[in-house]
Amino acid sequence: AGSPIDQIDVLLAQIRQELVDQQASDDEANRTNQANCESLLAQFDQDRRYHAQERDNAQTRLVETTAALEQAEKDLAATITAIGVNARRLEEGQNQRDAQRREYLVRNDDYETAIKAVDEASTLVQHLRSGSSFAQLKGRFQRVQSQFSESMKNSKHSHLYTPIIASLTQLAAKADQEQVKKILALLADLRSNLVSNKASDQATEEQQAADWARLRADLEAERESLLSRRQSLESAIETYRRIIVESQEAIEYHTVEYEKANDNWNNEFEQCQVLSRQYILVTQARSRELDIISRLIEHFETKLRGLKEYMIERL
Repeated sequence: AGSPIDQIDVLLAQIRQELVDQQASDDEANRTNQANCESLLAQFDQDRRYHAQERDNAQTRLVETTAALEQAEKDLAATITAIGVNARRLEEGQNQRDAQRREYLVRNDDYETAIKAVDEASTLVQHLRSGSSFAQLKGRFQRVQSQFSESMKNSKHSHLYTPIIASLTQLAAKADQEQVKKILALLADLRSNLVSNKASDQATEEQQAADWARLRADLEAERESLLSRRQSLESAIETYRRIIVESQEAIEYHTVEYEKANDNWNNEFEQCQVLSRQYILVTQARSRELDIISRLIEHFETKLRGLKEYMIERL
């Protein structure tokens, strides 16, 4: 067994080794803690940045889609108005065309009636020219005069009817050849005008019908285009509204998740700071203990050498 000083020296050496071993263990634990902290902080920061970016993306999408929705709703309102205008133009145009057609049919019927009356009158005058008596043809002459009088009311050729009616009246009193020739010429002139105007009216009617057919085709094509546009806009508006709801939900979700990730980062950072401070304090305290132990060991070793030298001198 050694001297008491030797025993103290051995004990101090053991204590110092334990402190060194404890420090090595704490150093390893600190390196592990630092690695864990860095990994978790990086993960929480990544989560935080991801949710912040997604929140910002959703916010941008919300603003852009809201603007697109407002524009689409304006375009839809304008399209619905245009559809109404188109419908009115179709209805008014068709009404106008129907009125033109009715007026044409009435005029055409008047022309045909007048031409038949002229032909009848020419036939009667030819009978007189051939020797028939006015008395035999009186009833037919009266009907023709009545038809001429009626036709004259609605005709722009009234100036042509007037001398014919007057001549027919004169024939009742005297049917000479000059009078007959004169009235036949007047009837031929009237018939020519009636036929010409009937043909002109028919050409106008055909042109109006063709014009309306083209305009109606254009209006119907415009209507189909407007209806298609309305359908597209309604579909787009439905999509925009769904995107807006989804964007609002995304903003809310990622805001909450960002706060969670931020709280996780802050809590982890604080915990890491606490562990780091604890490690520093423990290390500093242990360093002081090691310094004290080392000085004690040095002190006892010095005393032990002095004692050994003393013993040697005494011997």
